[in-house]
Amino acid sequence: MRKISVTAGLFVSAFALVACGDTVNIGENGVAQGITVQATGTADVVPDAVRLSLTVSALAPTGDEALAQASVTAEKVRNTLQEFDIDSADIASQTLSVNPEYSYTEAEGQKIVGYRASQTFDVLIRQADDAGAVVEAVVAAGGANVSINATYPVVDDATLGTVAARKNAVDKARAKAQEYAELLGAELGEVVYLTEVSAPTNVMVGARADAMTEDASTVIDLGTQEVTVTIEIRYQIN
Repeated sequence: MRKISVTAGLFVSAFALVACGDTVNIGENGVAQGITVQATGTADVVPDAVRLSLTVSALAPTGDEALAQASVTAEKVRNTLQEFDIDSADIASQTLSVNPEYSYTEAEGQKIVGYRASQTFDVLIRQADDAGAVVEAVVAAGGANVSINATYPVVDDATLGTVAARKNAVDKARAKAQEYAELLGAELGEVVYLTEVSAPTNVMVGARADAMTEDASTVIDLGTQEVTVTIEIRYQIN
């Protein structure tokens, strides 16, 4: 370990402890006495919205016919979504395609059997409790021309989770700084500054969608998501 020279009238010149983004500064010569630490706070929240991915498709003898049929079904889906007060701004087309569809037999080889038009939608259902009913209604409206690709529970309003995660981060940071202060035989002082290193982010912990059965309503299990916030905070030491 490197030794620090001590001269008359100067007990500590400049001492810095650095580990995982944490620093401890003690001394004079313009080096402020303080402890700087980083901490990540977390909070588990129940998602309040569900993102739905669905595809409308139709097979017809020509591309124009297929596109027209798919468009009719797509309009039925949009009308159904509007019945659940889903705003048009929360409905986005992800893909729109028209492609030939083939069949193959040993006798005839490959041949075109028609054209398939497909349109995939991404829908944000802001009322999570409505998600199961929305899925059922969309399937009923589109029939065989609609397929449900996936559901993704999401946190639409993370305000409460963010506040809790920030509090958790501050508590962790103070505990870490207190440990350093005790190791140094110093007293933890006031906060010099606090910086939010990373903005709140959502990490999915668990979520799944139950399949629709004949004798039960569709249920979208929301699971929980973890909101995380990372901060850097500096304390004075006495």
